[in-house]
Amino acid sequence: MRKKYDTTFQFKLVGSANRHLVTKIKNGNRGYDFDYNLILQKYDLWDNPKKLKQQFMAAFSEAVKGTPYKSPEDSTSSITIKVVDKKESKIIRSCDLAIIYYVDDDDTDEGYMFLKNWKNGSYSFEPRSLSQNSDYKLEEILEYEQGWNMIREEYLKIKNRNKYTNKKSFVLCLESIHNVYNHLRQNEEVEQ
Repeated sequence: MRKKYDTTFQFKLVGSANRHLVTKIKNGNRGYDFDYNLILQKYDLWDNPKKLKQQFMAAFSEAVKGTPYKSPEDSTSSITIKVVDKKESKIIRSCDLAIIYYVDDDDTDEGYMFLKNWKNGSYSFEPRSLSQNSDYKLEEILEYEQGWNMIREEYLKIKNRNKYTNKKSFVLCLESIHNVYNHLRQNEEVEQ
């Protein structure tokens, strides 16, 4: 991207993979998935998100050649690459890569702008706010000896009960953090 399009970015593992909570459904036809944010730093296409997305799609198409990954898919809020077992038509693993930028580098807690494909031929950068106080709540939970285990158990419970296939794993992860935090706070109130 830097050499061909003069676009630079950083990448960051996000969602459940960032919190070591990647899971796989037993006997399911889907493997595991993980998500990255591609954080734009330098590019000239602020006002042409469609062209920017096309450049990333072309770069990933080139990058996956000769690998087990299929050609990238232009999803609504990301680029998706997958490894599929053709014999069994099962997804072995998939990766979603969202193209984002922070409006103000000094205050990334407020959220970011993500590149959205409206599926009608138009693209735009749209705001996405971060979950309120999730990092603070996570820090509080991790002060407990079994903090990670509580989050993992809650995450698996929520994921196994989830009936909405479009609900992303990072949302389930945030729900887990909020549920565990609220449970711990309620127990503290009862004890007092």
